[in-house]
Amino acid sequence: MKRLSVLFAIILVVSACTSAQRTPSSVVYDDQRVNRIQEIDLELSKFWNNDWRANQEFFQTQTGLNAPQAFDGRMYQDPHVRDQVERLWKERQQEVDVLSSKLSLREWDGLGPWFSASFRSPLFEKEEIVEITNMNEFKSEDIKETNAFPLEHRFYSNYSLRLMNNLPVETTPFAGDRQDQRQKYLKARLDCDGDIIYKSGFLFFQNETRGRVYEFNWYFNKENGQRVSVKLSSGVRSCQLRYYDPDKDRKWTHTIKLVDIAMTTPEWIKLTNQIDVCARPVGNFGGNNVTNFFWQQDYLFTTCPQSFDKLINLRDPYLSMNRRVLSLTGSPLARKDFNEKNPMAALNFDKAPKFDIIWVSSLNFSADFYGMVLARALRHHAERGTQIRVLVPEVTMTKKDKRILEWLAFGMPNVKVQYYKYRLSEAKDGSWLDKFHRVNHTKIVMGYSSTNWKDSFLITGGRNIRDSYIFSDTPFYKAYKYLKNYGEGEEPYIYYNDFEVEMRGHPFIQSVMAQMLSFWMRDPVSNRFRSTNVNIPQAASQSQVLRLTALPNLYPLVRHVMSLPFFDGFQLEKFYINMIDSAQSELLLTTPYFRPSVAISAALDRAVQRGVKVKILTRIHLAGDGTPQIAEDVNKEGINRHLKNVEIYEWTDSRSIMHAKILVIDKKLSFISSVNLNRRSFIHDTESGALILHEPTALDMRKEVLDFLKGGRRITQTEKISWINGTLIDWADSYF
Repeated sequence: MKRLSVLFAIILVVSACTSAQRTPSSVVYDDQRVNRIQEIDLELSKFWNNDWRANQEFFQTQTGLNAPQAFDGRMYQDPHVRDQVERLWKERQQEVDVLSSKLSLREWDGLGPWFSASFRSPLFEKEEIVEITNMNEFKSEDIKETNAFPLEHRFYSNYSLRLMNNLPVETTPFAGDRQDQRQKYLKARLDCDGDIIYKSGFLFFQNETRGRVYEFNWYFNKENGQRVSVKLSSGVRSCQLRYYDPDKDRKWTHTIKLVDIAMTTPEWIKLTNQIDVCARPVGNFGGNNVTNFFWQQDYLFTTCPQSFDKLINLRDPYLSMNRRVLSLTGSPLARKDFNEKNPMAALNFDKAPKFDIIWVSSLNFSADFYGMVLARALRHHAERGTQIRVLVPEVTMTKKDKRILEWLAFGMPNVKVQYYKYRLSEAKDGSWLDKFHRVNHTKIVMGYSSTNWKDSFLITGGRNIRDSYIFSDTPFYKAYKYLKNYGEGEEPYIYYNDFEVEMRGHPFIQSVMAQMLSFWMRDPVSNRFRSTNVNIPQAASQSQVLRLTALPNLYPLVRHVMSLPFFDGFQLEKFYINMIDSAQSELLLTTPYFRPSVAISAALDRAVQRGVKVKILTRIHLAGDGTPQIAEDVNKEGINRHLKNVEIYEWTDSRSIMHAKILVIDKKLSFISSVNLNRRSFIHDTESGALILHEPTALDMRKEVLDFLKGGRRITQTEKISWINGTLIDWADSYF
């Protein structure tokens, strides 16, 4: 009997180490290993090679799908740095090897992660701003329980709130003697259910004070320069910031509620801590082909393989706009309102779904029909308590654009807007010019619902939130002074003939939302952010390879890719090189801007040498979109480089710019993205896209590319480039 007990115990231990169905203690250990891998990856990201030219050489000399990342040679020459990097790599590989030995491909059906873990380490430092700009905002009688400022203090190693009184000068009340214009302030009080940590005292005699109540005179910041900043203890779950004008009242007239986001939106915790352990099956997938590329890629910031329930082609502009409205409101947008460009079109919210989080990112969020209708739909969800996050570049936003987003967020602290601005770190990741040149280029509108999975949706592709992406004729908005009047030349206008898709399927949407929220919570100094995936390789038997290879015959497979150059080691460029190298018969590509990097050009050359038929549609004449004339010569240089071995077509419609970004390989693999095939996309801007392995989808995308090609002409002669522009292009090589 004793021997049987010992044997039974041994069987339990062995099964815990070899099966995906692990005991709770084993799960804990695996969770710790995954956390450690992510901590190492964040450390290693400090050393990614910031020298783009060195990467060009590296990417051309390395072969295979999973060439290791390059490191900055200037730092790597330091023996202490070299030892640190080598130690981290060794430790990472050890953790990966242990996980690989414990997991089994037999229990994994090919979709989703092998298993999911929760990231527990505190993130970077973060300061959030609670701001008032209008005394009509946050009146106590208007405050709803659903509209609270979401506190994220438990996520960060050092989290602070800056309280800013930015009331306009002409309407700013002041206390005390009306003759004394120096005393302009509100009476304010912050109450929390845990300790508030703040500075008290004067100048050099300030001390750190803790308490549950903090009362202060809240001066008009632009005149006083006052900096009110507080920290919150981990035990804080809710606070209220109250204030009044002491010249008019003696009681609290305004209130801003602040509540731990874990209480207002529990799904936020799940998504922002999510780590998906992706299986990377290593086996004979029939050589270097698209199937091999899809399964064996080893990139961070790329979700595990998932499927989707539905994909809707949104090339038609009305359908594109209508699907946004329908997804957010539950009811369609009237075609008449669309045709008439009515920014105040009736929106019916009777059947509106309930979302936990809505994500919007774009190069533009314009003050026009598109921007106004979308903002109105988002405002409805903000009033219901949905967490809404909007990410747009600061450099593209005009005053009118910002006013639309200010209206969206008015009285809704659960709406947070980030004006993306690249900040240079100490890692020599650019020059002063890059702060203005680098932008967020991801184009995503996404809704996540934990209560009704069918409501979750993702729309992505090339379109930005601007009328020029949906209307071929120039809009006039004389009746709406707060909108841009393109018809009177307030801004350049030309129609962008574009393409995007809508995807449904909750598990996929969940993985993309987790990915984008991780980017939202990036380090504000270095721009580093945590990948939501870790890839673990394991040898796949031939039967397992056959099973995985057959999956795209049953349903579509999809991964979502996110890129931030100078942080991820130019991962997107490596991704494209390997994707092009996987082509065996045909590669079709549409891109409005065409000047591939040296390494990507080399990959295109290799494809042609293998006998791959390559067709590329681009645009030469870019006048009308505010782009300087040099952009045309930039495209000409890319065209001239590949004219002899690639079929290149020019979009010829003088009334529009072809703006679609579609890549289709071997009628099996398609990539719908925000990525232009120029150097800026791979070196400077944030980008994203959906990689789909599914023959029916690829054939549909191929039809779209061929239809776009009908609007182009084959370029057969070298394009002339002006001497001045040619010199400038060579001088600012990486910017084009």
